[in-house]
Amino acid sequence: MKTPIPYILLALLAGCSSSDNDEPSNTNAQEQQQQTPSNDDSANDDTDNNSDSDDSGSENSDPGDNGTDDSDDSNEPDESRGTYFPTEVMASSPFSDSSEEVERGFGNRPAVEYGPSVPTYLWSTQRIGRILNGTVPLLDVFRVQSFYRNSTNADCFGPQVSYTGHPDATDPASASGTLPGGDLGLWSESDSTGNACAVAQTNALLSGIRDQSRMSLMTLASMVSAALDSGMSLPADGSSIDVTGEMNAKGIADVTFSGAAITRSGSEWQYTVSLTYTVSGSDYDISLSMAHTPGADLMNYSGHLTYQVEGEQGVSGIEFPGGNCSQNERTRTGSLAYERSGDNMSLQARVATLCGHSNSGMFNSDNQVDVNNKYHSVDNPDGWSENFSIFGANFALTSLAGQYAYVWQAGVNDSNSRIFNIGFNSPSLDNGEAHFGYGTKIEETDGLIQGFICNWAGPGNDHSMQAFSQRQFFEYDSATATYDGTGSKANIEYAPTTSCSYDGAGSFVFDIDASGVLGDTALEDASLAFSQDLWAPTDPSKTVAESITDRGLSVPAVPYTWPVDE
Repeated sequence: MKTPIPYILLALLAGCSSSDNDEPSNTNAQEQQQQTPSNDDSANDDTDNNSDSDDSGSENSDPGDNGTDDSDDSNEPDESRGTYFPTEVMASSPFSDSSEEVERGFGNRPAVEYGPSVPTYLWSTQRIGRILNGTVPLLDVFRVQSFYRNSTNADCFGPQVSYTGHPDATDPASASGTLPGGDLGLWSESDSTGNACAVAQTNALLSGIRDQSRMSLMTLASMVSAALDSGMSLPADGSSIDVTGEMNAKGIADVTFSGAAITRSGSEWQYTVSLTYTVSGSDYDISLSMAHTPGADLMNYSGHLTYQVEGEQGVSGIEFPGGNCSQNERTRTGSLAYERSGDNMSLQARVATLCGHSNSGMFNSDNQVDVNNKYHSVDNPDGWSENFSIFGANFALTSLAGQYAYVWQAGVNDSNSRIFNIGFNSPSLDNGEAHFGYGTKIEETDGLIQGFICNWAGPGNDHSMQAFSQRQFFEYDSATATYDGTGSKANIEYAPTTSCSYDGAGSFVFDIDASGVLGDTALEDASLAFSQDLWAPTDPSKTVAESITDRGLSVPAVPYTWPVDE
């Protein structure tokens, strides 16, 4: 994925922290890692996610393919249809751009308006609008594999790290081994493309919800154009229309629509779709539902989207990894709540993997994926078992400036969630700061980092949070078109021990450069001490969360609030 140029997004997270050094600023202001093998927590989560590409599955073109040329300025969406369907809604990384999704024009929003590429959020909502308008047929862009896209980790985040002579081992048999992937946080300063690891990991974490939310909204939007283009009238208050036949007439390979309806009840518009995806002779159900309430004009509305996607371990292309569910059959469940007020958009997206099919109790009373619907092999065998994530965002639609947070928990029995808080210093996006760390269990999270755990899965592991976080300052380098986060910009180094350091008095060696070979660099020497260089509050009377907030980063206000207040 190409790195966005700073002036593309204009003012993302304006008002957030900090400087290249570790001093407080004066500014006021995301199925993926292994679970701990400890007895208190669940079995390890399998991070063997689906391919980063959408090449498998349906033969129809991908949303990023150019099956339809969008360069004709006359094909702009009919804004009147936004009266009853939300435009400008989807979920994606604030860093993500469309350079690998579209190579030609962007309607009357040419790429030059934003720089050399278009932010994914803007490109995607434009595409949704074209489907709503009927100028882009769903057949050209529908890719069922988008519903099965699993988030990934950047190559710089949480690699597998081998070790020998671990100082926390109480048994010689466990003193040597390999730490599982996904547990070590920001391990290298940059990914393989040269981007600061915090930037790369944010894009990787949100790749799944990006594809899932976009394809859900594309599919639902196509019902409006299918109805109007076939001569139907949209429903009056208290009535509904059925467009199942019109959706099947689109001729999407391996997909059969069993239901598609638009209903109007007072000021609320309801959209529902049920379809079956056939894989090697077996059928898997996908259900989409959205309730949308328009406001006084096109600039004000609210609503929520939900979806359920059946998958199965061992069936290529439709797997939802994880080691807690005792069944191969699993269901991805997602929700996206949105509120628009003028130019301001507030989002909360939740995604989790549930055990089994035909699940119940997956949503709470606010139609959000329920964090308390936890899997238990006897008491609740169809609850969420793997990879629960929450993405919160509050931003200006014209610039994408705002606040963002991503929280995720690999397994239902894990003791802690993992959290990213990230922000920029100025509207130019020339530089900014990210923090990675741990928090409470996801059902209690408020979206802020609470501390850091250095030995999550190693011998003698201890999940007591210490008063640290990993901090990375990133600065745009126009010569390389990447965000630099190297050298003094990064406070991410630590030893994977309970103390976060090593005194050099034992036989401990660990794979600092994640090369797969111990002792291949001068620093990988048991006689050398290794001191952690993590970020810590400068005022010891304040918590990590308070200190991060003091630096200008804040948690976005989201629809229906964070789980801690549910």
